Amino acid sequence: MKIRLSPVIGLVLLAACSRQSPSPPIDATAPDAAASADVQARTTPLAAPSPASRASAEPLDLPRKLRAIGTEPFWSADVVGTTLTYGTPDFPSGMSITVARRDGPGFAEWSGALDGKPLTLRIEKGPCSDGMSDRIYPYRATRTIGPEIERGCAKSR
Repeated sequence: MKIRLSPVIGLVLLAACSRQSPSPPIDATAPDAAASADVQARTTPLAAPSPASRASAEPLDLPRKLRAIGTEPFWSADVVGTTLTYGTPDFPSGMSITVARRDGPGFAEWSGALDGKPLTLRIEKGPCSDGMSDRIYPYRATRTIGPEIERGCAKSR
């Protein structure tokens, strides 16, 4: 009777090679162990941001009039200043609400309330396809009404 040990030996050797040495234990009884670890974590120098990451940290330079659209379900949001007009196929003329704009690194966001539910429209720079045409839009849109989140595209109006 032959005993085949080569696969077993191979697995044992592989496991032995991939083992890492355990890190030294932290002496929790040392009075300043936690404080020392916290100070080290807060004072570790960070690399300088690259030019690309600095550029993405700038607020978006968006057109004064903006239109965001989404498909399935179909929706649109036109933004001019502090007014957002939200429309659907059931309500094509739309409903206008007052919104506040907030800028962040690489995005702009408008927030207000629609029929008592919080509405947020977030615009980010980047190519976007509506999935139904060959058109490529310059911005990506995320529309949130209450817990419902829909994605879409945006362009100048």
